[in-house]
Amino acid sequence: MNNSISNVDSSDLIITSQGFGLLRKALIENMGNERAKVFLYRFGKVLGNSKVEELKKQYTSTKDLVGLASEVHTKLGHVSSIESNGEIIQLEDGTLKFENVLGKWFDSFEAKLHVEHYGKSSECSCYTLAGFASGYLSTIFNKEIYVKETYCQSMGYAECTFEIKELQDWLNEDPQIVNYLQNQTIYEELELTYDTLLAQKSMLDKIANYHSDLTQCIARENSFHHVLTTAFNALEIPIVINNSNNKLIATTGITETEYLELTNSSNKKSIVWQQNETIYQKIGDIHELSTPIYLDHKLFATCSFIYLQQDQLDDHDYLFLERLASVAALCFLKEKISIETTERLKLSILDRLINEQYSSIQEITSQLKLLSSNFENPYYALSINCSATKNKELPIDIYDQLLQISQTFKLFSIDSLLSILQNEIVVLIYNGKSKSQLVEDIDKALVYIKKNNPTIQYKIGVSTEFSSLTEISKHLQQAKHAARLPRDQLIIQYEELGILGHFLSHTNIDNIKRTAINELGDLLKKDPKSKELLYTLYTFLINGKRLEKTMQDLALSMGGIQYRIRKIEEITNKNLKDFYTASYLLLLIESLITLGEIEWD
Repeated sequence: MNNSISNVDSSDLIITSQGFGLLRKALIENMGNERAKVFLYRFGKVLGNSKVEELKKQYTSTKDLVGLASEVHTKLGHVSSIESNGEIIQLEDGTLKFENVLGKWFDSFEAKLHVEHYGKSSECSCYTLAGFASGYLSTIFNKEIYVKETYCQSMGYAECTFEIKELQDWLNEDPQIVNYLQNQTIYEELELTYDTLLAQKSMLDKIANYHSDLTQCIARENSFHHVLTTAFNALEIPIVINNSNNKLIATTGITETEYLELTNSSNKKSIVWQQNETIYQKIGDIHELSTPIYLDHKLFATCSFIYLQQDQLDDHDYLFLERLASVAALCFLKEKISIETTERLKLSILDRLINEQYSSIQEITSQLKLLSSNFENPYYALSINCSATKNKELPIDIYDQLLQISQTFKLFSIDSLLSILQNEIVVLIYNGKSKSQLVEDIDKALVYIKKNNPTIQYKIGVSTEFSSLTEISKHLQQAKHAARLPRDQLIIQYEELGILGHFLSHTNIDNIKRTAINELGDLLKKDPKSKELLYTLYTFLINGKRLEKTMQDLALSMGGIQYRIRKIEEITNKNLKDFYTASYLLLLIESLITLGEIEWD
């Protein structure tokens, strides 16, 4: 039998390579490279299949049909020539054996078209050619055979190379190839695309409705807990809000006890994935999806979804979480503005009271009763000093501290007005509590504040009680004196000053300063040596003139302490062994410290 191909069938459609090139370019630009690649491969596969069916009218031998493959390619203008190696052997049981079936296509028309339209390629481009060869061989052997192009002329190689294997063998090497070869019609692809778009639209509608519901909560001035409940009802996912110090603020869908038991049972935390600032992590037996909440460009809190099972997470949950975090930020901002407005009003009233800017005390009293129905005497004044524990030069936002202290006092049922005076926070307590109960509540509040501000040291002075608001200036001075008393305790009552308090209350301040200058002389100079000697004197006197204790406190030798004491006695012309003299000097120094005239690091 003459193994040559007859003339073109009269039913064949003839198209020039340039015409096909334009069609190919239009497919890539309108369908995208990946879909066009699949389409062209399938198009070529159908052509190869049809060609074999046409040839079977003349040839019945499998060997003849395989032998005609190169001639088919060249006569159809696919390539100028083909070089092939290896052999496809069909065993008796019908299985195929591929023995290094490799080959080369020379002058591929499709590679040339690709370079002409798109320039040099980063991947093989003979999609139609590979499809044609695959369809041709698959039809001959009635098996799924895949001709894979390994190198392409469009990539800059001299010729295109290919390798032939049964499809299953290729899948064993690269399972992803099934996405490229899956036999979907255009209709099926469009249907899948439609279903995907419908699902995306449904998800977008759900997100829009969810966001609208949350926004409506804000517009209607619903509480923050109502916002969380709305989110939980929509998603049925437990929600947790922690502040920047990881302290629990609110929970919905899970109790505080349940959450703490689940998270405290294990210290093991591992991040599963992260997208921007949203983190999905495993904590013990649960999973947590969390995102930050910012207020005034600072991290304020963290909003989290809790999953008891890993498979409960949906790919779109992060969108719902981030929207909840945005609405939560609005809630916190609204609350902050409300708090600041109230505190500014309180601050204004207290400033007018301290500076006596009122026509009558009844005017202030009436305004205070609008702020609180529980406005009773006795009253107390507080002075609060805030300082950095480590870096003394680090600035402290006193107004932010005022807001924090105000909210903490409210939490512990301490009714108060707060203001800032000479970089100190001053407070008027008006809740009519007993002094012992008040100090106990302040101590609890101070513990809470320090947990949130571990780098800040607080010193609180508490005045004696008073019943008339006109006496506030006098009692603020008491509180200031108590706060400045050099003692280790953090809350100091004015009564603890003892004779020092009586001395300051009944002695003219200017007289005290003049007396101190006369008695202490050059020790009050601002140079480092004088400060060092004055501090040595104060430490010596506060330790009851015990040299060994003073030596330990100042980390000096006994000889060094004795030298300084002699030097101090020469400067002051005083005998420090005299009990009256020592007590008098200690009273003067502590008076200056309490008045703020002496400060030590």
